[in-house]
Amino acid sequence: MRHRHVVVFATVLLLGLAICQVSAWQKWKPKHIPGFHVVKRLAKSMVAGSSYAWEVSFVNPKSEEGCMDVALEIVEENGLGFGEFMVEGVLESYDNPPRKHHYLTLTFTETEGGIFQSRSLVQERFNIVKLKICSVPNLMPGTYTFTLTVSLHYDQKLK
Repeated sequence: MRHRHVVVFATVLLLGLAICQVSAWQKWKPKHIPGFHVVKRLAKSMVAGSSYAWEVSFVNPKSEEGCMDVALEIVEENGLGFGEFMVEGVLESYDNPPRKHHYLTLTFTETEGGIFQSRSLVQERFNIVKLKICSVPNLMPGTYTFTLTVSLHYDQKLK
């Protein structure tokens, strides 16, 4: 009988720990940006030396000032060198009801071959990131993977 109580206690304890770990993970897991949508998809096939547009939109729920990081990673099986792609961008922002639209040029820095990053402030509720991706005319034929990551960071003031 005593052995059974120990087994039941151990089972309840393990179940409780598992629930606590899930609760802790829920607090720390990455959160998706609200209202994130692809407005204009990137073309499925591209021609070297051409330019292509890619647009996404997202919501800044409380119109809080925050930092927006945009990262574009372009990967090809044989690797990419610096300068094989160029990336330009614009952030179009406005509040609700639609008020004056604000336009901010996004400056992208190629940190590694095919990895581009930009950082800027956002304040308005509705935001559209418009990218123009250009490749050099002598780009080698191949299969390229484009991954776009947009993240928002808010300054948390402790009281």
